[in-house]
Amino acid sequence: MAARSTVKRLAGGPARRVRGLVQRAFVPQLAELMADRDRLNRELGLAFESVSAAHQGIADLQAEAKALRERLDMTLLLAEANQEEIRQVKAGLLETRRQSLRIAELADVVTEIVLPLHDRDIDPEALKRLSADTY
Repeated sequence: MAARSTVKRLAGGPARRVRGLVQRAFVPQLAELMADRDRLNRELGLAFESVSAAHQGIADLQAEAKALRERLDMTLLLAEANQEEIRQVKAGLLETRRQSLRIAELADVVTEIVLPLHDRDIDPEALKRLSADTY
């Protein structure tokens, strides 16, 4: 074993020199190519990190969109459920307005019957400003 490592060590020195001479002769820009390779490997690593971050961002956005879609669906269901109640409230409001108008008309009739016009304390100028259909 020791002999083998000695042979490797002795052959390594001159062999390296020969290999270096051959590389410089056949591939003079080897150092530049290796530097480019290292730079490209770093850039590729950054690109993979960016793609991974973008993928995670898309997954997060999809989850958020799903949650928003579910909230929208629930809101629509709630609106549909309350639509009938809103219709009933509007109908009740219209009925209340009709009854208020009827009460006002009845109050006018009672006033006409109970208090004759000449006994009322009404400003004649105020009557002139009213339209003809009011009294």
